[in-house]
Amino acid sequence: MNPVQTINTQVKLPINLYQAISQQAEAHGQSVNNEIVSLLSYLIIETSSELAQEFADWEAASDEDWLNLEEKLASEKV
Repeated sequence: MNPVQTINTQVKLPINLYQAISQQAEAHGQSVNNEIVSLLSYLIIETSSELAQEFADWEAASDEDWLNLEEKLASEKV
């Protein structure tokens, strides 16, 4: 982590969550702070890709809806 590009913040965690993160940090050879940053970064990346997929699915469904509507309107003109 580059200290020039960071912001100090404070987070209050339930004791059991802190202990779990602390154990995970120890297993990874990191500080608790770095483990929290790693976990949050992973969640942001994971959520972003899920949102991108959801948006792509929505766009595909929307395109299909428009094609179905155009087909229906064309058949009604006949």
